[in-house]
Amino acid sequence: MFKKKYLGLAISATLAAGAAQAFDAESFTVSGYVKNETAALTKDGAFNGQETGPTDTTNYNDRGDLIKSESSVKFFVNGDVGEGSSMHAELLLHNDSKAKGSHFKSSDSYTQSEFLRELYLDTKAGDWDVRVGKQQIVWGKADGAKFLDMINPTDYREMAQNVMAESRVPTWGALFDKYTADGGNIQFAITQPRENVFAGLNRDIDTSAKQNNNNIDTTSNNGHDSGNPFILKGVDSITGERYGFTNIVPDLGSVAYSFWATFGNDFGSFAALRGSTGVTVGGFAMMPAVNINTAAGAPFGATIAGYADLGMDGAAILNAFASSYNTVLNVGDSAATWGATDDSVFEYMDLATFATFDAFVGAKSQYVFNMPKNSDVDLSTRYSNSTANGINYSAIYSYAYDKNPIINISWRNDSGEKLTTSYGVNNSLTLTDSDGTRYGALAGGSPTLRFEQTVERAHNIGGGLDFAVDTDSLGPVVIRAEGLYTKDSYQPVIDKGYLAIGDLPNALTMVKTDRFKYVIGADVTVATDMMVSAQFIQDRNLDFVDTTSNLSGNTRDRYTASYAAMHMTNGFQKDIENKEFYSIFLSKPFGDSGEGRWNNILMLEEGGGRWNRFDVEYSLTNDLIGTVEYNKYWGDDNSQFGQLEAASNVQVGLKYLFE
Repeated sequence: MFKKKYLGLAISATLAAGAAQAFDAESFTVSGYVKNETAALTKDGAFNGQETGPTDTTNYNDRGDLIKSESSVKFFVNGDVGEGSSMHAELLLHNDSKAKGSHFKSSDSYTQSEFLRELYLDTKAGDWDVRVGKQQIVWGKADGAKFLDMINPTDYREMAQNVMAESRVPTWGALFDKYTADGGNIQFAITQPRENVFAGLNRDIDTSAKQNNNNIDTTSNNGHDSGNPFILKGVDSITGERYGFTNIVPDLGSVAYSFWATFGNDFGSFAALRGSTGVTVGGFAMMPAVNINTAAGAPFGATIAGYADLGMDGAAILNAFASSYNTVLNVGDSAATWGATDDSVFEYMDLATFATFDAFVGAKSQYVFNMPKNSDVDLSTRYSNSTANGINYSAIYSYAYDKNPIINISWRNDSGEKLTTSYGVNNSLTLTDSDGTRYGALAGGSPTLRFEQTVERAHNIGGGLDFAVDTDSLGPVVIRAEGLYTKDSYQPVIDKGYLAIGDLPNALTMVKTDRFKYVIGADVTVATDMMVSAQFIQDRNLDFVDTTSNLSGNTRDRYTASYAAMHMTNGFQKDIENKEFYSIFLSKPFGDSGEGRWNNILMLEEGGGRWNRFDVEYSLTNDLIGTVEYNKYWGDDNSQFGQLEAASNVQVGLKYLFE
């Protein structure tokens, strides 16, 4: 195992150092702190994934409700293990009784709450300083942005509220560090690849296949991390209870079963649904009740005719089939309201024929992982130096797995074989395996829509610089910049043409793109000792997709979707090609002897999202520190920050230091 491999390296190095000098137990010190942080909501409202319907206004959470009650004990162990060698360990005991998701409640591997946070050995190898073991490697300096600080993944369970030193996820690896004769510094890092952690999208997800029992909803209440305040809409679209396609697909399979059974019973042949290529979901939904039985070529039969006799139009009949399920299959209960705003599965799949539903009968979903092996590594290097006139600069390169997970979607059979999608009359879908077996109602089995989480390697080239400029009015002003070009990262692309006919794997694909991200900032000290830092940040998508579907006869949109905000309720939000952020950070000590410090960071997001964090830290005694923090999210609810408005909170904490 990769972890054991690096542990073995650390132990071997320790033994080698011990040969020169005996293990000095007296040199070891243990220090740390005991901390509690409790956070309460400052607004009434529902988190993403909690709504029972697109127009529901029920407040699931009240102002004052606790969303965090975290107690932790952290130990720092340091000591000498030989001549010129030392060891460091960081251990964390953690419990959050209010966390949503068992993996967030207590210690969990490769998250910010992992018990073994750090364990590394510092030693020498010739003129190289070597650090081997579990560690954090920090190369970036930007406020609220991680461009050059890209080796370790991040735990986003609380979005960006936690300081980076705590939300950063340490990984196993080796760092080689050397100073050159001209004062430059070279670093090489060989590290373990791991991915970022998101609420609602992490390795604690149930990976078993989900399937309803025919027309009975047995997959309800399956939203992953449901009730977590920081689930993003993009995540809710995958694993959410109501809007997540991992839960929608089994319900879609059940409705398809109901269609199939109804048509078969009415016509005495279960092939009736398969032959229904002349009627689309949208066409049927808009039929008045009086036209249900007279529609040309519509094999609706006695059961659906009975609904029509009750005065139900096509949309109302669709709603009767879909209303037994807790996912948002259909929300329009009449032709007058159906399709007015796309916010349900059937409305987005309006060009899907009834014959297509034959392929969906009994459909299952499954979330699986295809992540790097423990023997895989990320490779990174950095060179830094300063010029004679005081410009500090660095250049970095890495060939590493991108930290944001990719979700690939495909239809599979029970053996895991990828099924082939073909198109018939009116783009009716057929799913077949390599033997030509057709899946669905009259086939050997039901298909499984697989959601495969993986990460892919990307090339990263970037650098940073900073220098000071003396001014008459402000004194020294530090100008700094960081930039990163990433080749072969991935972007989610929505194709509404394929979505319209029910081809889900082609409706959401992961497409390669190159990106260039940069930040320009300025730091200055004013009002005696208040530090002010302002930044301009831009993320440029160099292969942005904004076109129309390539499906014949269908001119609907195909575009790069917002990873954070795409959702059924907002038309699967299009991303911004060159997205900009602005930030201002203020920090000032206070108290007779500087016992306290307050900080404030404001982030303004293009698209209307806003986030402000104000925090105060005060030393009550030499060993006891109190903290207060207020996080406010607001703005457009389809932006990264604005969608989290209901998660706005105030947090109080108390930390006791010991040694």
